[in-house]
Amino acid sequence: MPRKKIVVVEDDPELRDLETFLLGAEGYDVVGVADGIEAAAIVQREHADLVLLDLMLPGKDGNAVLEELADQPDTRSTPVIVVSAFLAQLRLTPQVRRVLSKPFDVSDLLDAVAREVERPHEEVAR
Repeated sequence: MPRKKIVVVEDDPELRDLETFLLGAEGYDVVGVADGIEAAAIVQREHADLVLLDLMLPGKDGNAVLEELADQPDTRSTPVIVVSAFLAQLRLTPQVRRVLSKPFDVSDLLDAVAREVERPHEEVAR
């Protein structure tokens, strides 16, 4: 069975490295992205099974990334877990399956990821 691919979109390098390390240690194939500008294109290119998305990003914020993902047929059903300290700014979309507030508990993050990658993904209605 192929390893599940997760794209981590996080501008804080230490936090991005931590998330990437933790998820890699759990057996996932992880790609880290530092800003919102290329995030949607990388999610599409990597055929991601899940996206961890910060909201406050340089270049393009997390809400803009969500809109971009929703606009592309290849990524509109890709589930997203928003991981942010600024959850009041989140514009919920059908792709947002879970929300974690920073700072997060590592076990909560790993549990949320495991639940999403094991769950069958239905097509998100437009």
